[in-house]
Amino acid sequence: MEFAAAAFSAISGAVSTVATGVKTVAGAIGLGGSGGGLLGAVGGASTLASILSGGATIASALAAQRAGSQAALSSEFAARDAEIEGQQEAIAGMERRNSLRRALIDQLGEQDTAYAASGVDLSFGTPAIAREEASRDAERALSLDQSSEDIRRARLQQKAGNLRTLAKQQRSGGLAKSAGLILDGSASLLRRG
Repeated sequence: MEFAAAAFSAISGAVSTVATGVKTVAGAIGLGGSGGGLLGAVGGASTLASILSGGATIASALAAQRAGSQAALSSEFAARDAEIEGQQEAIAGMERRNSLRRALIDQLGEQDTAYAASGVDLSFGTPAIAREEASRDAERALSLDQSSEDIRRARLQQKAGNLRTLAKQQRSGGLAKSAGLILDGSASLLRRG
């Protein structure tokens, strides 16, 4: 906003300088006078066109800056959503692993009950081997699930970081476009002068 105010002040100064120059030239060649004359009418129209052009430039610059800020805000919201999704993934991962552990306990309990009911000693042989295999399978499943969660969370954190970088670029781009519009409008006013 301060940038736009400074630009508007510079444009107003340029318009004032142009208007003063037109009046001075008109007075020097005798076409101005108190009634304004032909050059006074042309100078007035030119001054009005310059003011309108300057106003349009300021409005365009403010719109460009606002558009950049809106785009940046949208990207920042998307980054926050990605972070929240990463947190939800961590919770879901814990729930999946707890479920796998409960399933292992249930499976081991059912196996032990079945072997005990048949009169088999649980401390060696097939029951011990089955218990070890079930435990190894569960550990592999837990490890794979943890790795998958870590990859998904890292991807979401990277996405959030990329969106934040994009937001900074959008905000800077809006300011740069705004500055370009003001400079172009000021140059146009000076060329009219």
